Amino acid sequence: MIRALIVDDEPPARARLERMLGEHPDVEVVAAVGDVPAAMRRLAQDRPDTVFLDVRLPGDDGFTLLELLGRSDRPAVVCTTAYADHAVRAFDERAVDYLLKPFSRERLAEALARVREHHRPVRPAGPAPARRIPVPGPTGIGFVDVRRVESVRAERNYVRVHTDDRRVLLRATLREMEDRLPGQEFVRVNRSVIVRIDRVVELQPLPHGEVALRLASGDQVVSGRSHAAVVRAALGL
Repeated sequence: MIRALIVDDEPPARARLERMLGEHPDVEVVAAVGDVPAAMRRLAQDRPDTVFLDVRLPGDDGFTLLELLGRSDRPAVVCTTAYADHAVRAFDERAVDYLLKPFSRERLAEALARVREHHRPVRPAGPAPARRIPVPGPTGIGFVDVRRVESVRAERNYVRVHTDDRRVLLRATLREMEDRLPGQEFVRVNRSVIVRIDRVVELQPLPHGEVALRLASGDQVVSGRSHAAVVRAALGL
């Protein structure tokens, strides 16, 4: 059974896609929403395995949602849009398919076939998340145990890893670090910071939907409105 979430800001388009998906007995539409914050809430609540995502949305666009989800253990994504010019980026972001509106029932059926193939359990498993982070030094390569990492912060073409007792600068992107770290232990709280979940000691709601997080070290980071739902879900709220 495919559990699908529809994300599209146009109610007629949402309704049409929901009707078309309803013609497939192995597809259940768990929710249909119109923006990224609502999508993040339903992703945390309903755990769909597939997202039909309009690229152009009010406020944060569809690619912002893909960024929030990361690349490891995220639902299959089928982009649905009236614009062909985002196709290259969509496939760079590992979309399963790209449907140009208005698409036919036959074209939707092809996309669903690709979704089913994507979900086949026999596909090769990816590499296991890292338990240690290699750190090049003047005399060799040291290692940082991920259990000691409190946060990872983007700094231009580098990231700075904050541990209990030191700060380590590495040449990597935040996306690369997000893919390497255990997803059940870390959460991305904004475009520039990943934190270890069990190092969050306090969450404070802010006026416009953001949340402030206080970490065990005393550091504070602010999670934007788009990230707040996934942060709350990671903290069991």
